[in-house]
Amino acid sequence: LRHALSLAALVQCLTRMLWRLARRNQRWRIYDTFLVAENRWRAQRYGINEGLVDFGRRQIVPMPELVEELIALVAEDAEALDCTAEIEGLRDIIRTGTSADRQRRAFQAAIDAGADRADAHRAVVEMLIGEFLEDL
Repeated sequence: LRHALSLAALVQCLTRMLWRLARRNQRWRIYDTFLVAENRWRAQRYGINEGLVDFGRRQIVPMPELVEELIALVAEDAEALDCTAEIEGLRDIIRTGTSADRQRRAFQAAIDAGADRADAHRAVVEMLIGEFLEDL
């Protein structure tokens, strides 16, 4: 639940940041669709375990570094929206991994313990239920 709040706060802060730029008659960089698709593919393939292409630097930048840049980018907006703690929670996602990472680990642990695929899937569901309930 904390991660969901961090992601929701990020969307709000990014929206506010873009609004601030528009008020100053500025805009965010626009990149070719092909370049954006490359980073989308990298995110789908590697999750947070590999970096994304920073088109300005022309290199792959590790995800922890990108998250720190993103936190700094929206700091003013997070303060204005009173969600600084939620934005700083993005670091926890980098540290502990995404839900997809944890689901794969739970599945593999169940398989390694001798479960069949159906029982391994149940183990993943039980892990998700446990994570959801612990944040309530």
